[in-house]
Amino acid sequence: MISNFYSREELEEIGFKSIGENVLISKKTSIYSSNKISIGNNVRIDDFCILSGNITIGNNVHISAYVALYGKAGIEIKDYSGCSARSIIYSVTDDFSGQYMIGAVLPESVTNVRKEKVILEKYSQLGANTIVMPGVNIGEGAVTGALSFVNNNLTPWSINVGIPAKKIKDRKKEIKELVKKVENRI
Repeated sequence: MISNFYSREELEEIGFKSIGENVLISKKTSIYSSNKISIGNNVRIDDFCILSGNITIGNNVHISAYVALYGKAGIEIKDYSGCSARSIIYSVTDDFSGQYMIGAVLPESVTNVRKEKVILEKYSQLGANTIVMPGVNIGEGAVTGALSFVNNNLTPWSINVGIPAKKIKDRKKEIKELVKKVENRI
């Protein structure tokens, strides 16, 4: 039987910094700097994702199709969090003001690149097509709606939508109780 996901042996050959148990990564995922990527237990990464740079993925995380994680300055996705389809997380970005040149192939003397780690705290979720900019902390339990642009920290247990993303209401915390059921099953 042919699988669309890497086998355990294939995952180990890729050379991740660390890799947990029950990890499913699509063979259609592009992986760069695998030695800087740590992946926890019970993680699934779907087709056409890009993983690049310093990335730490916790336990029980789902990364949907077409998600891009550009982790040169670091990305951390904590337990029970995830990214819906076509979301992008940038830990670095160029200065588009016109005072500097733009591009990864140019010398640092002519560019002004912002480099800051991005963190998705436990129980957080990015809605489809969400874009997250460098230095953002998605608070515990915070979520975004589809097509959101996140350029500031999101408060814990909030629902956020828009461009830029703004809190529209509080999010319930019942999922913390549901986690106990999941952990007893695992």
